[in-house]
Amino acid sequence: MPPESTLSGSLATGRQRFTDLATSLPAWSAVLLVWFGGRLVSTVWLALAYPLIGRALPANAIWGNDHGFLTFLTAWDGQYYQQISLHGYPTTLPTDAAGHVTQNAWAFLPAFPFVIRMLTASTGITFEVGAPLIALGAGLVAAFLLHRLVSDHAGHRAGMWAVFFFTCGPLSFLLQVGYAESMFLALSFGALLALERRRYGLLTLLGVVAAFTRPGALAIPLVLGVVVLVRWVRARRAGRSPGTGDRTFDGFPMRERLSAVASGLVMAAAGVAWPLIATHVTGTPNAYLETEMSWWVNFIGRVDFAPMTPWFLIASRWLGVGGVLIVVFLLVAYPVWLLRRSTRKLGQTTVLYSAAYALYIFAVSLPMASTPRLLMPLAPLFGSPELVAKPWMRWTFVSCALLGQPVLVAVLWLLGPP
Repeated sequence: MPPESTLSGSLATGRQRFTDLATSLPAWSAVLLVWFGGRLVSTVWLALAYPLIGRALPANAIWGNDHGFLTFLTAWDGQYYQQISLHGYPTTLPTDAAGHVTQNAWAFLPAFPFVIRMLTASTGITFEVGAPLIALGAGLVAAFLLHRLVSDHAGHRAGMWAVFFFTCGPLSFLLQVGYAESMFLALSFGALLALERRRYGLLTLLGVVAAFTRPGALAIPLVLGVVVLVRWVRARRAGRSPGTGDRTFDGFPMRERLSAVASGLVMAAAGVAWPLIATHVTGTPNAYLETEMSWWVNFIGRVDFAPMTPWFLIASRWLGVGGVLIVVFLLVAYPVWLLRRSTRKLGQTTVLYSAAYALYIFAVSLPMASTPRLLMPLAPLFGSPELVAKPWMRWTFVSCALLGQPVLVAVLWLLGPP
């Protein structure tokens, strides 16, 4: 056998042994090992990017003169969370010379910075230390919950692939910087597990806190609403639907119906509460919407908000008819992929949530640099067996995940905003 073939075979055998080892470990230790390895890799890339801060990072990424590494980890949106943690929210919205609302802290929800405030007040550590610590801890919890969410339906191996892409992928550096993503992901994955186990009190608690952590938590009561409707129809038709292989949609007694409906209503109310709070505190109608859209100005100028139009708006602005066709293609291809047998192996809850959350992002968000991180709650889809069905597919995705991270650290964190 030629030496090249021998080397190739040895590498393939080594990779297979590594994969077998990672998937043969107990679930908790395998998840912890992958998460820890991912945090080491992310730390290396962030540390390598840090010396470039003086030349590459825009002036608005860090306020003030402190450019230490911990400040670097709490740059961009982290500064707004720091402002909220230390001083709360402004009672008067800032405006430009024309009277338009400019970027301000009301775009960021309070749960993450208030948790940091509790930590810093009780321990005396600074925000620059507390924010990454909270993000790290929440990211670890999110990884465990993600594994359970995927492995309950598709098996341990699929769960570990989802955890790998989540904790080692291109955007995984966000799990250890001063952003609310880790906390929102842990709450969302926990809420989906609570929904599957029909623990409606826990579901309500996690869903409400998620609603005050990051936009997008309305997807959770939407999923619950679909589950309630389907189970009610099935219960009405047959009284019970045994043998489905998925407990989400079987028998539906009256007491459980009331608990589920109450949970959905409370979470939905929490999901729409923040805009009302912003208006009440500032005295400005549409205070939250105007604040959010102040980030749009640099991309498409000032426009009136209309649901379901932002993706078409920016696609047509930058790419013309071709951009609109790309959006239409995505609107067709994504549901088709969700309905594939391989994707449905992840369970009804994951598929429904992936549809509901993507619908929310499409309906209200403008595609920009922050869009990739807004899609992080779709991480359970990385557990789809179809994505890693063949060796060349597995190692293509692994290579893209590992090599994509330094690219996004450079493009987003140094040039951003992410």
